[in-house]
Amino acid sequence: MGKSVLIAEPRELLRKGLMAVFREDERVARVYETMTHAGLKSQLNKSLLDLVVVNQSLIEDVTILPKGNFVIITSQPDVAMLQASFKHGARGYVSENISIELLKMALSPSQESFLIEPTLAPRIMEWICREPQYAIIAEELLTPREREIISLLRRGIGRSSIAKQLCITEATLKTHIKNIYRKRKEHSSRVLPGVS
Repeated sequence: MGKSVLIAEPRELLRKGLMAVFREDERVARVYETMTHAGLKSQLNKSLLDLVVVNQSLIEDVTILPKGNFVIITSQPDVAMLQASFKHGARGYVSENISIELLKMALSPSQESFLIEPTLAPRIMEWICREPQYAIIAEELLTPREREIISLLRRGIGRSSIAKQLCITEATLKTHIKNIYRKRKEHSSRVLPGVS
């Protein structure tokens, strides 16, 4: 039984081109299309889909998309959307100029893979290098408790949950986090001059 693919793209030329790409693939049995947010929601409710290829402009909340079965296409990368998509199990975040071969990889992804088109990588890396939460910090500078806290923060656990889990007050947690930021800032300015 072949796969079902939904193309959610407002621009007709790109939508028709994407549809043609998937229709010619022998793994695909059905290709649906929509060009609006309302149409996207409707198709998601009535069709069992193996892959949704959706333009970022049509998404208000990625959680409406089928977890693990979607790819976001964009003309202008949005780091918040990239992060939300990754956390919700997207198969990829790509530009509208993606090659056909790369896009077809989303039909049969390898386990726990996430496709980022090479042309987007420099912008994403620039953002990562600029954001303070991704600054380099030597783990040996942190206390065992600080390492535990930073590990929980990186997993996306909220501060109140961390405080409860570690049996500390939120004020104590806040102090630990301030110390982590201070150590990171001091270390980063020594390792990477000009980074603050």
